[in-house]
Amino acid sequence: MIATFGEILLRLTPPDNGMIQQMGSYDANFGGSEANVAISLANFKIPTRFISALPDNELGKAAEFELSKYKVDTNHVKIKGQKMGLYFVEKGSSIRGSKVIYDRENSSFAKMVSADLDWDKVFEGVERFHWSGIAPAVSENCAAVTLEAVRQAASKGIEISTDLNFRSSLWSYGKHAGEVMPELLEHTALMLGDPKSMEIMTGIKNPFEGDIKQQLDQLPAYYDTVYAKFPKLKWIATSLRTIVNDTHHRWMGVIYDGSTLFQSVEYDLYPLIDRVGGGDAFMAGLIYGRAKYNDPQKTIDFATAASGIKHTISGDFNLVSVDDINDLLKRGGAGNISR
Repeated sequence: MIATFGEILLRLTPPDNGMIQQMGSYDANFGGSEANVAISLANFKIPTRFISALPDNELGKAAEFELSKYKVDTNHVKIKGQKMGLYFVEKGSSIRGSKVIYDRENSSFAKMVSADLDWDKVFEGVERFHWSGIAPAVSENCAAVTLEAVRQAASKGIEISTDLNFRSSLWSYGKHAGEVMPELLEHTALMLGDPKSMEIMTGIKNPFEGDIKQQLDQLPAYYDTVYAKFPKLKWIATSLRTIVNDTHHRWMGVIYDGSTLFQSVEYDLYPLIDRVGGGDAFMAGLIYGRAKYNDPQKTIDFATAASGIKHTISGDFNLVSVDDINDLLKRGGAGNISR
């Protein structure tokens, strides 16, 4: 069983790559980093539990049903309050970039407290626990609950993974990410993040300028400084995105295991359909690979392929199976028809 902790939100997207200011209607579905990871893992046939809070209204019920539809365990989603977190996604096209606007203040999740959950029951049967840097950014309450979750998981010997997921617009309650995150990261075994986010969240200076792909030989030395600060780390992963324009990206990933840097092939993503959730699909692939293979090369290959496919799917969720991903790996990226 793998548990994830975070907020599921209502996502509103103008259809046909429209701009928010010109829309009279929106496509509505659900999303959110840690929920996206949970649904990906459930699609990989991994028993998955989502820990969160939802409002006591029809939107909350719809979100819980959406999770249940993918066989995610929602028994530890606290029902409280009346506000659903929202976010608006304006999908770019060609040279016009995408935009995200959050409305999460005072949501049911933002008002969570540690006493909302029975931690022994939350982590019963759980072998791995995942959280991201978005959760403690939502509110001071959420930061405290995240810390309690991490401490409880660590005390039970559960392996912890973290996606740094820095969102500057969310850290607005009086504390900076660098004040909150280091304590939360003390028990992390699997970390996903780029050097820029690592500097903001850990205080470890980012020495890179320009395209990191051109400086891969320098990554291990930098990662070693992160290992020195967080000795529970086993693997550090980074996704490497080259943006040609908003509908054409190149995508690859790397993992460092403390001695060797492993890298995937690079995928050419064109036309890109929806990049939102791509990092979460990558994170889910990392967690799956660590659990199933415990082999860094197999894991980075699987995670990068999983995320590459997600970029072709509208909405937050990666709706593919392990077989779909393995098929892509066998084909080397070519698109064939399955008959």
